[in-house]
Amino acid sequence: MVLDDQDWALPQIESISPNNEELLLLDWILCSASGLIPGATLDDLMERWSNLRMDVWKGILEIKNDPDRNLPPEAGTVPLLMDDFTARVLLAIVPTTFRWGTGADCGYSLKIKLYNFLTGGIYDNTNKDQTDSGSENQSPDPTGPEA
Repeated sequence: MVLDDQDWALPQIESISPNNEELLLLDWILCSASGLIPGATLDDLMERWSNLRMDVWKGILEIKNDPDRNLPPEAGTVPLLMDDFTARVLLAIVPTTFRWGTGADCGYSLKIKLYNFLTGGIYDNTNKDQTDSGSENQSPDPTGPEA
């Protein structure tokens, strides 16, 4: 077996794994906050934003209705298909910090997932407790958690 014939590149990421709060933030942006970039509507920014919104709601309902998860909705994640162009637009319009009430900063965590999608990063902050008061000031390690 010759190893030089193998393609050793990392596989291309085709989705992100948002949780329920991140999906609700995406829905809010796609529904009412399209004015986050002055002078640009969602129709100007994304050709298929209505399809993305359908995928977002599919994910919200999948998390809500899956009896096998045994997790609260904010703890579960679902794959959300993503392409480079859509991720770039979302990275621009998703607020850097956003919380639903007193929950985790879903704006920040969603931005990290979009950034990692675009850069091919493997950092996953779903295992970190972002409800700690000091966690917002920590910089994520794009190489992943320490061994």
